[in-house]
Amino acid sequence: MNNNLRLNRLFGKNGRALVVAMDHTRVFDTVTELQDIEKVVSIVVDAGADSILTSYGSTKTLSENLKNCGIWLSVDSQPNNIESIIESSLRLGVDGIKAEVYPWCLKEDDFHGKFSGNESIANTACLANECKKWDIPFMVESIPFGWPKAENRTNEHVAAGARIASELGADYVKTFYTGDKESFRIVVENSLVPVLILGGPKIDSDLEILKMVRDAIDVGASGITMGRNIWGHNDIAGMTAALSSIIHDDSSFETAQKYLK
Repeated sequence: MNNNLRLNRLFGKNGRALVVAMDHTRVFDTVTELQDIEKVVSIVVDAGADSILTSYGSTKTLSENLKNCGIWLSVDSQPNNIESIIESSLRLGVDGIKAEVYPWCLKEDDFHGKFSGNESIANTACLANECKKWDIPFMVESIPFGWPKAENRTNEHVAAGARIASELGADYVKTFYTGDKESFRIVVENSLVPVLILGGPKIDSDLEILKMVRDAIDVGASGITMGRNIWGHNDIAGMTAALSSIIHDDSSFETAQKYLK
């Protein structure tokens, strides 16, 4: 499959993307609002999502709900499963692959307790190479120090982690918004490839969500990969439409808020 065909499904005409992340159920130890993932996908696709991010099990069930929406497959890259990741991706017909990298992570802070940050870097580089062979877009989610060590994650580490991900062969980097335009501009400028911000934990304020996305776009972000703040919202369609209006219509966050009930 031609890479351009995949990218046309993953991104809008302006080169930006609203990706709804739904891969949480592969690692979360609680029940989420994704029990009926087909229903959620139908809502966000109709409301303007460009693509979704899911793991293998969910992806198998979604083919009739996607319409023209793209799909990223979320994977855990290890030395012994890279070939099977590519095979699964081609068999499922997904448009891109997303894996995580953990710069400066200690082995005990890895979810699986298997790999250090340096080992995750090597794994990611190998998977990037295989994606290039098959012309599959590759997104790398950079998590400095691993998920449990958020207190060590400075803005400088986020920027450096984005650069590491881009040096490993990522076509797109997914990482944290650093809280303000000035610091996030450094993240974008330090990456060799487009950067998308992750949504992170549930945020109570709608305006805070919309302003974060507006500010990130203003300094060069190419979109978002957001989950809980979309499918965990009491107005899933409205939040999706509001975010799409910022990303694709350059709406202000005040204008975007009008889509919410």
